[in-house]
Amino acid sequence: MEQADAENGAFLNKTPTRPDGTTVFQTSLNAAKLCVGTGTLALPFAAEKGGLALNVLGLGLIGLWNYYSANCLLRCVEYLPQIDAADVKGVVRGSFSSMTDLIEQPVYGTMDSNSGTNKEPTKHRYAQIGSIPPPPNGTTTYGVVAWYASGPKGLMATEFLIILLFFGILIAYAVAMQGFINDTPLTTGSRRVDLLIPSAIVALLSCAPDIGFLSKFSGLGLLAVGLSFIVISWQGFEDNGFSGFRNTLELNLWPESVSAASSWFGVVVFGYGVVPFVFNIRDSMANPQQVGLALQIGLVLVYVGYIMMSNGIRVLFSPSHVFDGDVLQAMPNNWISLIVRLLMTFAVSLSAPLIVVPCAELIEGKLAIDKTQKSFHKRIVVRVGICIICTVFSEFLGSGFVHIVSFFGCFCV
Repeated sequence: MEQADAENGAFLNKTPTRPDGTTVFQTSLNAAKLCVGTGTLALPFAAEKGGLALNVLGLGLIGLWNYYSANCLLRCVEYLPQIDAADVKGVVRGSFSSMTDLIEQPVYGTMDSNSGTNKEPTKHRYAQIGSIPPPPNGTTTYGVVAWYASGPKGLMATEFLIILLFFGILIAYAVAMQGFINDTPLTTGSRRVDLLIPSAIVALLSCAPDIGFLSKFSGLGLLAVGLSFIVISWQGFEDNGFSGFRNTLELNLWPESVSAASSWFGVVVFGYGVVPFVFNIRDSMANPQQVGLALQIGLVLVYVGYIMMSNGIRVLFSPSHVFDGDVLQAMPNNWISLIVRLLMTFAVSLSAPLIVVPCAELIEGKLAIDKTQKSFHKRIVVRVGICIICTVFSEFLGSGFVHIVSFFGCFCV
């Protein structure tokens, strides 16, 4: 097996290690922070609509679905031949019409009759990937996979949908921040002015070279979300004590209608968002071969946290409140609510750059903007421009954060 790996090593696309990259733990925090954001405020609403039993099962299944999808994408990259440093376009030529044809071929050519295993790797399997012309300069890893899988149309469709998804998430974040600040004494009465400080933080952090740099802030963002739900839980105990847990069996375990199931699905899918960023996550690591372990740790942390934030909060508030919107609707209009809103605004400000950076990298590639110091100002313009566009669009959408989350969650699929 080791010999086979050695022989195939020259053909597989191995991502080099990065001494300045993130550790497994830091990467798992990044993956978790990509999931845990403002969507957490809609989790009790999801538990209300989907029911306690479906929520527990569904959160786990969708987490596994995310991991499986991310793993499939990572395996697709391994089927690509190793990038030749002399090839300025960063791709290798071959002869298959698509990656679909490539992966249907056997890995090894000759069968060992004694052991029943293949031997003598079919090297041309990796070398024959390119009678297809190489993808355009600046194509991201996601785009390269789409190009070899489906050709130019696949590349165009994939990049368009990814950009649309990124903008959708960022707009939902902007709407959330507007709602948080608008209901506090700190509001100026103008949504644009209210968003100046958090938008400035987002734009500043979005100037990071890659999402690996942002791992320093992911822990702070997760801490802010955790503190928010500690405060929310404390308010629930103040209002109801343990009476909600004594009446758990009276709550619905399953969705009561197709519409309720759809609302649950949209919120939960929005809450798991590692797949569109899996290549960015991998490329930011010191040892990219450990990305699978990092994803496992991150998704397990997210699942455990989501169960407490959804079912736990729903049960806790059940004697006094029915969730038909975000969890802040159950909070009294006092200093407790103010603390939660400020913490969540801070958390969103740290989450949004994790979306802006991959989105900007995709757009910069299309505009032939490289990562050299010479192009630094152009990259800043792109990233600040993304922040401005999302802020402007958020004004047209107004309130209704939970419904926006649900819509974009379904769109993610």
